Amino acid sequence: MACCYVVYCGRGYSGKMRRLTVVALLVCLCMVTGCGVSELVTSYRQHEASAPAADIATLGYVPQFDYEYTEQSSRVTIDKVGYLPSGKKVIYIEGTDLDRGFSLVDTDTDEAVYTGRLRKVSDSVSVGSDLKELYIGDFTEFNMTGSYRIYQADVGYSYEFDIDRNCHSELYDDIYKTIANAKYMQTGALVYTLANLMLTHEIYEESYTNDAFIKGGIEALLLQQHPRTGAVYKELQDEETLQTITEELRNPAAATINTDSMVSLAATAELAGVFAQYYYDYHETDRDTATEALRAAGKAYSYVERYRDGVNTDSMYYAACQLYRATGQYKYRNAIAYYDTIPERSRNTSIYDYTMLADLAYLSTDYRTDYDRCETLMAKYRDLASDISLSVSRQNYYVQDNIESLTEDEILYNMMTLGFVSYILSGREYASIQSNYLHYLFGINPDMVDYYTQPLREGELPLCIDIVRLSKFIFILGNGE
Repeated sequence: MACCYVVYCGRGYSGKMRRLTVVALLVCLCMVTGCGVSELVTSYRQHEASAPAADIATLGYVPQFDYEYTEQSSRVTIDKVGYLPSGKKVIYIEGTDLDRGFSLVDTDTDEAVYTGRLRKVSDSVSVGSDLKELYIGDFTEFNMTGSYRIYQADVGYSYEFDIDRNCHSELYDDIYKTIANAKYMQTGALVYTLANLMLTHEIYEESYTNDAFIKGGIEALLLQQHPRTGAVYKELQDEETLQTITEELRNPAAATINTDSMVSLAATAELAGVFAQYYYDYHETDRDTATEALRAAGKAYSYVERYRDGVNTDSMYYAACQLYRATGQYKYRNAIAYYDTIPERSRNTSIYDYTMLADLAYLSTDYRTDYDRCETLMAKYRDLASDISLSVSRQNYYVQDNIESLTEDEILYNMMTLGFVSYILSGREYASIQSNYLHYLFGINPDMVDYYTQPLREGELPLCIDIVRLSKFIFILGNGE
């Protein structure tokens, strides 16, 4: 059985991001089919008639198949998604002994609306078998919205780009649509996606949050929990299988489904964490579902605690931190010390990174915490952000020098770290570097490639078709930068 979990209720999508409509097509072609989560949610509401219904609307999101991607051939490197009026606006040009003047040309009037001077950044940029000089042009002070091109006498015109206060919010909406329309097969993928969406809501309160999607996902996950043990299945099961499991509990001797082989300890721990996170975020606005989720979280945690030596430490740490923040119970506080991951300062390379989610939960709890531990956590993230900041260089597009050797998950982790520290310190330094990363991913890189829609390197998938990584990207874009 395959159907789509569709509950997007967005802020309005203008359609200006024509370059990004490839997302829907790629998702339809590449996402594996899974259980019908929307059907599970419907079943849950029928089963629990007393629970308040979520405000869920069907988007009717139809992919456009007329998209054609044209790789940039101009020697002017631009951000293909666009520039924010109040943000940093730079371009790079490769060449030799270039004239230092450049102009910003309005595409509607074909008139120059701004002139600037190029600065040489490097003498040793390798282009094929040649070495070229690299120049930077900065027009940050220009903040008028519109559609523009760069003109430079030696290389001609750049491709068209926008200066638009909504360019990132439109991308944010587009990603949210993709996430809400996706078909989820793995329990862990849905759990982690919901966790990141709630994290974004916690830190960036002004950002759009699809409460209906989050509520529907939590209700679907409640159905995935084994009624007797509290364990959760690794793969999301369809309604028929869940009903059969429930019926066979009355007569275990005649059972035809081996639920033990379906259970995932890591997913059960993660489930406990996301249920507790939902309670913390929504117990005032959705008390019934939040209370049920918290009970289910305790049940899941009790099950997995019996096998904790065989469970991923990050998953258990996440569950303990979220449950402690939600309840204040000392058994979870003691568990946090047992699963302490503070000494680990190395960059996270996993697609599922629950440590940052857990750390934020610990730092934001209203219950008693260890002062030294909080200070150590803060220092850990400040050090990570400082390491990134110190390695940033102008000749490498204002990102760290070794970025070309990093994986997608390492880049996303760095970007989330910068956002996390910017939130903690309320400073702009790291937010600015995070913006540089976005420019890099959107075209200001040596290959002039939009890495959002194109693979970072050969053999990898583009970011835009990976739902789990998109949930991280939601957090990165959540501050409206």
